[in-house]
Amino acid sequence: MTEVLGIRGTVITPNEEIADGIVTIEAGKISHVGRWAEDRCERLLDFRGCYVAPGLVDIHVHGGGGHGVMDPEGVGGLSEFLARGGVTSYLPTTHTAPHERIMEAAKTIGGGIRGGVSGAIPLGIHMEGPYISPEMCGAQNADHVRPPDIDEIAEVIEVSRGNLRVVTLAPEMERGIDTIRWLASKGVVPAAGHTDATHDEMVDAIDAGLSHASHLFNRMRPFHHRNPGAAGAALADDRVTVELVADGFHLHPTTLRIASRLKGPGKTALVSDSIPPTGLPEGEYDFGGLRITVSGGRSLLDSGRLAGSTITLCDAVRNMVRLAGSSVREAVEMASTTPARIAGVSKAKGRLAPGMDADITILDGDLSPALTMVGGEIVYRRS
Repeated sequence: MTEVLGIRGTVITPNEEIADGIVTIEAGKISHVGRWAEDRCERLLDFRGCYVAPGLVDIHVHGGGGHGVMDPEGVGGLSEFLARGGVTSYLPTTHTAPHERIMEAAKTIGGGIRGGVSGAIPLGIHMEGPYISPEMCGAQNADHVRPPDIDEIAEVIEVSRGNLRVVTLAPEMERGIDTIRWLASKGVVPAAGHTDATHDEMVDAIDAGLSHASHLFNRMRPFHHRNPGAAGAALADDRVTVELVADGFHLHPTTLRIASRLKGPGKTALVSDSIPPTGLPEGEYDFGGLRITVSGGRSLLDSGRLAGSTITLCDAVRNMVRLAGSSVREAVEMASTTPARIAGVSKAKGRLAPGMDADITILDGDLSPALTMVGGEIVYRRS
């Protein structure tokens, strides 16, 4: 007989918060979600006063805890680091680099997807760059920026065994529209990012199959009342989901509020966009061949520009509640249900419902992670 494990607390479902609820788990799957009943389980984890949430899904993360996606052993250490921050699954995100380096990373990440890691589970690859605007590089190394190359992407798909999920590129680049159309035909999400595309160029890209905007507003032609730019086109079109980096530095609280209310939680994904020094002491580090300085919660290039973030996804959830006025349920949806849908795993992850994977994040009253569970197994518990 399979043991029935119950978790008691304030349960967050797609439609409501159950103030005194229970989630039961059998054989790694959720078997019941509802109001508390003592006879529902054989063993109980009592988290009254805490939120029982779907496992958080980070679809844009470069590293953390000193571990980088592009490092040979980075994915294993990153999976453990992310689990301590409440993340149960994620898209390891590459950065602009020579094709050979991206291929090596894709092969390594593909191995992690097939097993052998503990902690958060890598779901596939998010390839950010190298097909971006030279004028909008940000913390991407301009030395390796180049026009989109379908043959290169096909090789990444092959070496990763079909696990490429998202490609962030600048639609206005040469062959950009053709690449977007090809990606969409292969079931890979084409995303706009690090782009100087005009509003009309962005609309053309959306018509060609572009369906996502990476870190909205950041390194993207901004909104202007007479020229809405790429950001305006993404906000206005219901076919497009958007990412928000809610670290308190990348976007003003009012910007977070406007964007999330306009798109709604179902079209807004919170991401960390975190880099390897996340969780490490302040100081100087290397990221993709560029020197960055971590100080005061920010990671900066020598130019003073932001270079990714140093937050966890739980931090983003908390900031959306405190800075942008989102409800806890809305913020959790933006960090679990919506990114799971974008990553193509919504049939198994991102919701607390019978039949779903038992990926669960327990958040305390401060919205900090108290426990992380992946497939019914506890991978982190705060002592």
